[in-house]
Amino acid sequence: MFSVFVRRFWLSFGVVILLSLMLLPVKAQEPSQTPLSSSITESSLQQEQQINQIAPLAGGIMGVSAFATAQPNSALLQERLKNLDISAARGKVGIGVLDLNSGKSWFLNGKQRFPMQSVFKLPAAIAVLRLVDDGKVSLDQSVTITRQEFAPGSSSMIKEFKGTSAQFTVRKLLERSVGMSDNTAADALVRLVGGPQQVNAILGKLKIRDVRVDRLEQQLQPDCVGLTNFRPELADEQKWAEAVQKIPDSVKKAAVEKYLTDPRDTATPEGIVDLLAKLHSNQLLSRNSTALLLKIMTDSPTGQKRLKAGLPKNWWIAHKTGTGPDVLGIGTATNDVGIASSPDGKRVGIAVFIAGSKAPLEEREKLMSEIASTVVEAMP
Repeated sequence: MFSVFVRRFWLSFGVVILLSLMLLPVKAQEPSQTPLSSSITESSLQQEQQINQIAPLAGGIMGVSAFATAQPNSALLQERLKNLDISAARGKVGIGVLDLNSGKSWFLNGKQRFPMQSVFKLPAAIAVLRLVDDGKVSLDQSVTITRQEFAPGSSSMIKEFKGTSAQFTVRKLLERSVGMSDNTAADALVRLVGGPQQVNAILGKLKIRDVRVDRLEQQLQPDCVGLTNFRPELADEQKWAEAVQKIPDSVKKAAVEKYLTDPRDTATPEGIVDLLAKLHSNQLLSRNSTALLLKIMTDSPTGQKRLKAGLPKNWWIAHKTGTGPDVLGIGTATNDVGIASSPDGKRVGIAVFIAGSKAPLEEREKLMSEIASTVVEAMP
């Protein structure tokens, strides 16, 4: 009797030991996650620029891990991006990269604010489409635009005006604003929402952070160059150029310096990449609205020499560019943000901001294409 008990005891004990040994490796592979602020690493890179290595995301930027826990392709990406000649931009550079499949991300100056310029048309469009999803706005409803609402950078819209006003559907305004980067169309959409404050209120409800819209293009563009007496007729390209040429250099210089330090109409690379992640995962809009916005972004002809130029020919990108004026040899803002995709299902969010650059536009755009190429090469 006793021997039977002993045999059963040792048999049970052996089963427990065997199961423990089988489960041990599985537990060892479970990744640990810590709060966002607790594990951000810093190093000096081209004028002490800040680099952040972020761990898997779930519906946005949710956690971080030390660099040692990163997947091999993340280590390769960080190493290659660090070896890029960022100094060629001769200005402040911000980069955000997010592998939408693995959740791994990498940032350069990720928490610093950069002027968005026309990148703001992406969050503004999200605010409009949120109202569409809520049944408060229709894509087919007409919006009247008057000549008094013209903004600089609106040549495509201005050509369609034959009288004092014209009507456009919300869908058409989205195509003109996000796709063609027309400033008058963008202002019309912001007015439709209720102004910049209402745009920010919607973004806040959607938990979009570190992205702010403060001015209409009709105000922002004159502010960039120090033009204080903007009139709608100055939206004409030639008249605008003539008016800007008459501004004293001292006024232009002061305007540029103020613009580059102004927190209004700015975003951080972390904030924009988080927005792209949430847009991609249908957290911001309905599936129909998300699909419409991504199609407009994909069909956009702008930025051919930027991120798009660094992608393989069989890849595509849904993106939004932003370009500020060059004033006294300084490129106020040169940006491109979007979601790049491959035929085999790879998805990566990329955001590149270049502010206060003294390099020619060609050099800025070349750097952007090199960043995109580097990211693709490091993808698993």
